[in-house]
Amino acid sequence: MNGFGAVLKDVRAGLGMSQISLANHLGSTQRHVSFLETGRSRPTPYFVTRICKELSLSIAQKASLFQAAGLSTPFATRERSSDEVKAALDMIHDRVLLNWPFPALVLDEHWTVLRSNPPFEKLFGAFLPTANTQPNLLEIMVSETFRSLIANWDEAATTFFFRLQASAAHSSKVRDLFSVCREKGLFDKVEAHLQGADAMPVFVPITVNLPGGMQLQLTSLLGKLASVQDALVEGFEIELMLPTDAPSEALMRNALGN
Repeated sequence: MNGFGAVLKDVRAGLGMSQISLANHLGSTQRHVSFLETGRSRPTPYFVTRICKELSLSIAQKASLFQAAGLSTPFATRERSSDEVKAALDMIHDRVLLNWPFPALVLDEHWTVLRSNPPFEKLFGAFLPTANTQPNLLEIMVSETFRSLIANWDEAATTFFFRLQASAAHSSKVRDLFSVCREKGLFDKVEAHLQGADAMPVFVPITVNLPGGMQLQLTSLLGKLASVQDALVEGFEIELMLPTDAPSEALMRNALGN
């Protein structure tokens, strides 16, 4: 199978489409799609742009199709160290993170913390690496020290499990850490929790034990840049942590001094 054919087949399979359904969606024929996937036909620029226009593809998938077809791609993947990527991260930091009163950060696909605000650094300071290295939120949250503070780990683990499962599809580091967590039994009760639940709640906050018997409940809002056109930046995720009730908000604001 040629390079473009392999990429096209992977994209089609990822969308759960047969050759016939893909052909019908693009106004083509199953024979044409088959010929493209086996290398008997070469894709035209029009066909590649039509696939990108008509299907719900990620920026990375679009770039892969252009590159595999030997065409110049409008979806260049920039280096993490490029001025453009740094400017995008700085914009999120200055316009979003610094205006959020609670912990906020930008993660890459490996859960590496690329940017964070002072509340995150203050509340999570004890869990951050002392060396001059970027912290990893996943490593922090599955560490024995952090998990020992979570009063409802068995319940929260279900939500955490599915979030990691989705991330593992895009990151070998997350996939490896996810595998280690499963081997350690961190998610052993997920199946029982799902089977025993009559109905899942709207959301499951994490309940954190604090000194003096107090507890803090928090969850997160997750977001991305809506207009992103770079495959690297497409993988960045903005995480805004927030308390889920008034007592938790009061505790967090008191701890942060705001």
